[in-house]
Amino acid sequence: MILVIGEALIDLIGKADSNGAYQAVVGGANANVALALARRGEPQKFLGRISNDGFGQIIRNRLASNGVDLSLSIAAKEQTSLAVATIGAGGSASYSFYLNGTADWAWTIDELPTQAEVSGMGAKCIQYGCLTMAVAPGHQVVSDWLLGLTGLTRSHDLNIRSALGFERERELERVLAINNYSDIIKASDADLWWLFDLADGSDIDDIAHTWSEGGRLVVITRGGDGASLYRGGKRIDVSAPRISLVDTVGAGDTFMANLLGELLGRDALGDNPRERLTALGEDELIASAHFAAVAAGLVCERQGCEPPTKAEVQALIAR
Repeated sequence: MILVIGEALIDLIGKADSNGAYQAVVGGANANVALALARRGEPQKFLGRISNDGFGQIIRNRLASNGVDLSLSIAAKEQTSLAVATIGAGGSASYSFYLNGTADWAWTIDELPTQAEVSGMGAKCIQYGCLTMAVAPGHQVVSDWLLGLTGLTRSHDLNIRSALGFERERELERVLAINNYSDIIKASDADLWWLFDLADGSDIDDIAHTWSEGGRLVVITRGGDGASLYRGGKRIDVSAPRISLVDTVGAGDTFMANLLGELLGRDALGDNPRERLTALGEDELIASAHFAAVAAGLVCERQGCEPPTKAEVQALIAR
């Protein structure tokens, strides 16, 4: 079973060339991961602070109706966080955020399950990242809690949101501290270009190799160029499928969910996490990442974050 902790917010999605109309859809990187896990039939639980307001009810209905286990989520009195996503001509999304005092960031330690409770529910992995690990005041509460968890794989997806105006040096310090206790680290090439103040297209292999030291698995997604896996001083590239692009909303989250699901099925998640990741055969690692890339490609052919089922991905790979 995979735990996911993080934000579940409302994306107001519109097109740059539209008449100003926006559609309210359920979003948030971590909620998207939970949704994608549920769609592929993976046992999971989502730890979120979901508002009791009207938007919060939309979030609960969307997730629960797709099989996301919300039994650990908090009914929060604060309002729902909002992200405004504008889809450009090429299908990529740009974001602005309305987060001040909203539900997702108000975590207290008594709202989080204890180590004994996490062990008792049979969790093999916990997935976290994006805004939940960056926005005060709850980010430090969650980080301290994660630092104390043992007996499972800890997986960090950076998902940097530079549009929020974070200071680059502080963001780098924060990310490196989280990476230090993480066993799997995923980032996009654009995340690293921004984080290290590099020109787009810069070589980031040295950074990824350094992050992979100590038995970690590092995954760098490269959009249409696929993904690169770094483990034990070696880089392995996995190509992206050819697609008819609609938009990229939820693509990275779907990749992450399906990668974790495939790794779980290969017994590569759980206690002694880095030993498990190191022991995984290269062919199995490539197959897992290829499956995740195909799943992400399917999302890009759909409007919004609509992750595929496991059977859909298997059928496409078989063809």
